[in-house]
Amino acid sequence: MATDSVDSEAREILQLLAQVMACFKRSGLEPPQGLREAAERADLGPRHVAPLLALSFEDELSVSELAERLGLSLPTTSQLVGELSRAGLLDRAEDDRDRRVTLVRIPADYRDAVQGLLLQQADPVRRTLERLSPRARADFLAGMRILAEESTGIEDG
Repeated sequence: MATDSVDSEAREILQLLAQVMACFKRSGLEPPQGLREAAERADLGPRHVAPLLALSFEDELSVSELAERLGLSLPTTSQLVGELSRAGLLDRAEDDRDRRVTLVRIPADYRDAVQGLLLQQADPVRRTLERLSPRARADFLAGMRILAEESTGIEDG
């Protein structure tokens, strides 16, 4: 019986996640013009947004750290980094401490634009958290962390 309840709740969560993702995709958020033009010139798509948003939290990350944050394989992340770099939306450099490591960062010219896009995406998340009690927020975050951890084994999308 408990399994039926978990399966039912899992289905509901998947439906809700699909709804949330669909809303993010069709949100109509327009990236600032310079960012949009660079993406269009390089024929970049929605899959290139996640690396930019992940890097907007950091000064720089190694490609392997970025892959881990995104839950993607290293080859897939390397491909995304290469495409974003060719578009001028990422800078790549060797790590002075270990030349085998490639560090990536958002160039200063695009950092504000990417962070602005992140803040727009964060609005519904922020409003959701504001509606929850501190305890419910903590439980929600704990559940999301577990979901992210359990999702790591899923193939790249």
